[in-house]
Amino acid sequence: MEWLSSDDAGAMLEYLFHQRRNSYNGAGEGLTRSLHRFYLASCRGIWPLLPQEASRKGVELSEQFLAGKATAEQLSEYNWHTEAAAFRIDYADADDDMDVARWVAEVKALPAQELRAMLHPPSAADEAEPRELLKQAAYFADYAMSYQNLRRPEPPPMSYRPFLSAEILRQYVAYPGPVGE
Repeated sequence: MEWLSSDDAGAMLEYLFHQRRNSYNGAGEGLTRSLHRFYLASCRGIWPLLPQEASRKGVELSEQFLAGKATAEQLSEYNWHTEAAAFRIDYADADDDMDVARWVAEVKALPAQELRAMLHPPSAADEAEPRELLKQAAYFADYAMSYQNLRRPEPPPMSYRPFLSAEILRQYVAYPGPVGE
């Protein structure tokens, strides 16, 4: 893995988890917090794809939690709002839910260059439907908010990879190198 030059954050995370697989039994807490910060920063990078207040507040509350300004209990109590935001996009009838229709129109109206800058690889912007992007972004925000509660952290699902920036990952996680180095 060419950590310093890769543009594939998903592959970088797979490498990281492969290298550090055994460190999650207590010793990996620092890495888990770094990854949690990375996922939240990734949400900030796709803010226009998170139009619902519940998704944004979930990200902000998680940031406060990591800064010691919110409790795990507060995070847990709010999580259902963040998950409900994703469900709303996923299951609402766009013809009946005017908010969902407006959000889809807003994503369609984003300049192509702006949308391409948010997604990785940028060509993902050319392939994705706006509602699907909104839905996956909302579920990703829920994942990012809940990350510290995962029993055995693993790389995120493939559907979240377009939201992961290798550049941002390098800001939060140093090159892991092979175990034992």
